[in-house]
Amino acid sequence: MKSPSADHATAGSTEAHVAGRKECSVIEAARKLFLEQGFAETSMDAIARSACVSKATLYAYFPSKEALFAHLIEAECRLKASRLQMPDLDIGLVEALRSFARQFVEVYLTPESMAFFQAISSERMRFPQLCRLFFESGPKNELMRVAALLEEAKDQGLLTFSDANEAASHFLSLVRGDLPLHTALGLEPGAEASVTAKVDAGIDAFLRAYR
Repeated sequence: MKSPSADHATAGSTEAHVAGRKECSVIEAARKLFLEQGFAETSMDAIARSACVSKATLYAYFPSKEALFAHLIEAECRLKASRLQMPDLDIGLVEALRSFARQFVEVYLTPESMAFFQAISSERMRFPQLCRLFFESGPKNELMRVAALLEEAKDQGLLTFSDANEAASHFLSLVRGDLPLHTALGLEPGAEASVTAKVDAGIDAFLRAYR
């Protein structure tokens, strides 16, 4: 089997690529089915039917289900990254961290985001390369963006640490707390005020350690 990355490239998915109407229908149908049924239970036949295209058209865009899923993973990660704006430290360290943390929770800790993550992680034994693609395109990328923000704060004398990536990992762990667990289990995370309080408590703990 060709790797998803190779297939993905074959499918012509680049930053400059603009999907046509039929291709968009395929992508939308596949995303819906993958989230509802999971990767293993979703067939290319079902995707073609849902998108109202022939199987020949479907395979012309994506030569395998893995290639289609790889495309969705990268597209999903790009979309989330575009929604997560990095704050300017000119607004103050605490407010910058709070701004990012609240965005992070709103973008990543939603039932739909967790369903997408579960669809990927459920295939970790059969298709570990898909999990690696998700990690590189999503979590690792966001970690690096946070690390860059913290490095900037360190350069301004606002924080102190020896490893920016480690500090960024601690920050994200503290601000999300047990919210991913609640979301993954379908439990109500609580009122918005409660979520905000958890995020602020995480920021406070981070600053006590690194300020």
